[in-house]
Amino acid sequence: MPVQISVCETVNAPAEAAFKAATHIDARELIRPHGPLPGIVHVDDHDAPWSAVGEARRHSLSDKSSVREELIAFTPNQTFAYRLTEFTGAFSPLVKSARADWHFTQRTSGSTKIDWTYAFTPQSLAAEPVLWFIVKLFWPGYLKSALTRVKQKAEEQSQT
Repeated sequence: MPVQISVCETVNAPAEAAFKAATHIDARELIRPHGPLPGIVHVDDHDAPWSAVGEARRHSLSDKSSVREELIAFTPNQTFAYRLTEFTGAFSPLVKSARADWHFTQRTSGSTKIDWTYAFTPQSLAAEPVLWFIVKLFWPGYLKSALTRVKQKAEEQSQT
């Protein structure tokens, strides 16, 4: 059974600007260390904005671990999703794979609601309670701080 967590943020910018900010932000800027969770320090392979299903990259993290990320869905200004696999380090015995979905909903006020959901597939039944604890306790703040950076970027870009 996947362990799931969702966060949302309202951005004072149109969906196009919010989507562009999320897909164009440098992964190292987006995912920074938060509590015990590592940040991205290096990107191999596709170090460019997300733009097409099948694009993949490997992230090296601040705790010396790494993970592979592949874009699996992409509808401009509406949604994108990626799958994370090949975890190393502390997450390796806990996580078989993860899926992240971003949805952008344009509001009549000109703002955009961003919903970001992660679903983790545990490596085993024994790993599930540990994974559940980590995801429920630490992941909301991790994602929320990243969304705050996307919000700032989108709002800055829509002002220019």
